Amino acid sequence: MNAHWEAYQATIEGKKAWILFNESIARELEQMDLPNLLSVQVEFAPATPDGLPSRQEEDRLQELESELENWIAAIGGRYAGQVTISGLRTMFFYVSCGRGEAENLIRRIALRKDIELGMKMQADPQNRTYFELLLPTRDERRRMRDLSLIAELTVQGDDLQTPRPVTHTAHFANRHQAIAFANWARKNRFIVDGIRSPAKDGDAFTLLFHKTISPMPESMDADTAAIAHMAGQLGGGYDGWETRLCAARAG
Repeated sequence: MNAHWEAYQATIEGKKAWILFNESIARELEQMDLPNLLSVQVEFAPATPDGLPSRQEEDRLQELESELENWIAAIGGRYAGQVTISGLRTMFFYVSCGRGEAENLIRRIALRKDIELGMKMQADPQNRTYFELLLPTRDERRRMRDLSLIAELTVQGDDLQTPRPVTHTAHFANRHQAIAFANWARKNRFIVDGIRSPAKDGDAFTLLFHKTISPMPESMDADTAAIAHMAGQLGGGYDGWETRLCAARAG
């Protein structure tokens, strides 16, 4: 898979689900006539309490996925993404072919791989499944960014339980919005570091503020959710956060 593929965790019907998507596919789908959605399902033995496969099983699933992607591409289709939930992986493809051709293709691959595959074909000319199910929402993108930063800290040996200043940045179209947000931030135990005026016409007012906190996933999610919501309510936007590394002490 190319570098454009990303993954995130979501909740579907009360169960944890892992969704893989490729945002660059959106431009292709808008330009191509691929009106049919082909869903291919394969079961596996969950190896974790969250319903994920073992490393060996994941390798097997990725081999199957690669073969399906190549064959679908050969008939002009596109691989749109996948959802993994409770021992079941569903892969989504957009195609222009009919049900009969799709059934023959999936049957041949199932026989070649000696695996049982489920298949469903439905009309989806507006690609709604891709845009509404596979692409992450704004909140899901925020969580993806948070978890990515936390993962980077962890890889560098950070002791996430050590409190330290976490600095956030938000932007606003005018000073009145920025001041209103600064007042909200202070009331919610953030320290406002200042408002930067635009360097040139068209730039935004930038607000810097921080809180001393342990950057654990739950704590960061609570803060960034509140910040993103309030910034949006005031006509601005949340740009993200950064913090210094606090390495775990030896012994």
